[in-house]
Amino acid sequence: MFYTPEEIQGFEAQLELLIRKLNFLKKEREIAIDANAKFSIDEEIGQLEGQIRELKATLSGVHNVTPAGGQGSLLDDAARALNIDEDEEIGLLHLVNVDRKEMRGKFWDAFDEKEEKKQEFQFYFISACPTQMPPSFAERMVYELLAEELDGDSDALHIMVHEDTGRLRIQDLPVGRNLRKCQQRFKEYVQERFRFADTQSFDAFIETGVPKLPYDYVAVAFEINERNWESILLEYLQWMIDTFRCPHQDVPTFLFFFVVYIEHQHLGKLAPAQKAIIDGLAGLSQRNEASLLTPLLPVEEGDLRAWLMDLGERNPNKVQQVMDVFLSGLREQDQQLYREKQLLNMKDVEELQAVIYRIANE
Repeated sequence: MFYTPEEIQGFEAQLELLIRKLNFLKKEREIAIDANAKFSIDEEIGQLEGQIRELKATLSGVHNVTPAGGQGSLLDDAARALNIDEDEEIGLLHLVNVDRKEMRGKFWDAFDEKEEKKQEFQFYFISACPTQMPPSFAERMVYELLAEELDGDSDALHIMVHEDTGRLRIQDLPVGRNLRKCQQRFKEYVQERFRFADTQSFDAFIETGVPKLPYDYVAVAFEINERNWESILLEYLQWMIDTFRCPHQDVPTFLFFFVVYIEHQHLGKLAPAQKAIIDGLAGLSQRNEASLLTPLLPVEEGDLRAWLMDLGERNPNKVQQVMDVFLSGLREQDQQLYREKQLLNMKDVEELQAVIYRIANE
């Protein structure tokens, strides 16, 4: 769809307003005391995050469209021409599942090993540049877990999702000004998520409440940017790991995902502060049988082509038509990466996946 410059400016102004409101609510959330007030704020934050995500997607499509050529419309047309297998259900997994074979294998190897050792509390640390969409990798593995371990029985898996899209909700890591405040924020998060009584202590819930949860698996996903990283966070994460060591045999399996954004990590030239974060996470993982999944690299062109063909399209010409239109809409620096190395940033790949998902579910 083509938008006028005035409409685009309106979208951008609306986005700026929503972001300001979101930041305000997050600050209000930090100082709120009443549990009901916190819950209400969390609900509003979730709605705002969904609106912001949709508006960003709209603007992303706008910025990939040239007024003369209508690239967005061309991409829709090329995608509609694909022969998608009628038996292929295009679900949420297809928004995030362009192959990351090596890292996906590392996750499942670690998961299977932890399952064999009866580790009910599993910790996975994912660090990557934002351009490689690390939260989407966590989202992907949760969807795959649902399909492969639970046969799609969503009632057996407890996750937080966005109401408007049903997608996994990646939440800010609860942090405070010191370790005590970090622990307090996390305890508040657990109380709100699992709604245990105000009269029940956090420690009592871990010991007696967790075994009563009616799920086979619980997935928790947090994110934090390197710019918000503090030295106390490793101690905080260690406290989390130590806290979730419930000896009861009937507890659900908990999977904790921690997404850490490290700018340009895949380029291999880490600043000292970035290296300290990675080294700290590596040491934490080694000491606790946790898993560090890093780095996420750009996607090979062939992986995207294979993904398109796996949908059911066998004609290379139709796949090439989608690729041509998609590549023509990339920003200059992303086109340069493709020209020089035939690599694609996941942030761009996921925009194409979103187009396919939308069209397949029209």
